[in-house]
Amino acid sequence: MDLKKIRTPSLALGLVLALAAAAPAHAQKHGPEEHRSPMVLIFAPDENNKQLLEQYEQDQRAQEAFDGADIDLIYVIGDHMVKLPPPDMKTVSGGDLRKLYHVDATGFRIVLVGGDGWEKKRWAEPTPPRTIVNRAPDMPKPKSQRDEDKK
Repeated sequence: MDLKKIRTPSLALGLVLALAAAAPAHAQKHGPEEHRSPMVLIFAPDENNKQLLEQYEQDQRAQEAFDGADIDLIYVIGDHMVKLPPPDMKTVSGGDLRKLYHVDATGFRIVLVGGDGWEKKRWAEPTPPRTIVNRAPDMPKPKSQRDEDKK
């Protein structure tokens, strides 16, 4: 009996069984996408930035509008560490977020980020919260939510 003839089918069968056993674990690990709310990232060089203070006052008065639209406000000040909202829940440096969204270290910017993580709109000046909230429904929905709407 030839050993090569026996090993090849056995190895192939073992590989197929291993892949079949791993498939359910992979499906559980990479199941449906978790819900991500749109985010508004407000970048400022420091805590005393006039534009930041103006925007913060406006946002505090309109907090109910942001909550009602399920929009998370995140203030990125200098290179301070920032905690991202669920499902990420990780802490990242302001410098990393500035690089990701192409905001210089001395600039004030407001960046609207969709549930898919992509930038949807940006403003260079303090912006009325109503303008930001009204812009959010225009954003495309994540694929998982579009699929759910079809059901």
